[in-house]
Amino acid sequence: MDRWRGLKDLVQDAVDHGSRSVERLQKHAAKLPFDLLEQIPPIKTPVRGIRLIHDMTVSGVHGAIRLVNRAVGGTVDVALFLVEQRTRPAEAPDGSAGAAPDAPSRSPDDEVT
Repeated sequence: MDRWRGLKDLVQDAVDHGSRSVERLQKHAAKLPFDLLEQIPPIKTPVRGIRLIHDMTVSGVHGAIRLVNRAVGGTVDVALFLVEQRTRPAEAPDGSAGAAPDAPSRSPDDEVT
C-alpha cells in the first residue's frame, strides 16, 4: 500500500507543480502583447482591463485544477485506506492473531493425534 500512496503523492505533486508552471508560462507569454497594446493611448485602459481578466481567468482555471487535484488525492487516500482495512486479517477476539474465532485454545501440553 505504501507504493500506491507514494505513486499517488508523486502524481499529485506533478499535477500541482505542473499547473503552477503552466500558469506562470501562460501569463508570461501574454505579457509582451499586453505591454505593446498598452503603449497605444486610445486602447490603454481597455487593454489593462482585458489583461486583468486574462490573468484572473488563468489563475482561476489553474486554481481549480489544483483544487480538484487535492480532492482526488484525498479520495484516493480514503480508497487506499479502505482497501487496506479489507485486506488485513481480522484479529481474534482474545487478541491472538491468526486463530479462528470459534477454535478452542490449546496449550503446548495438549496431545495432537
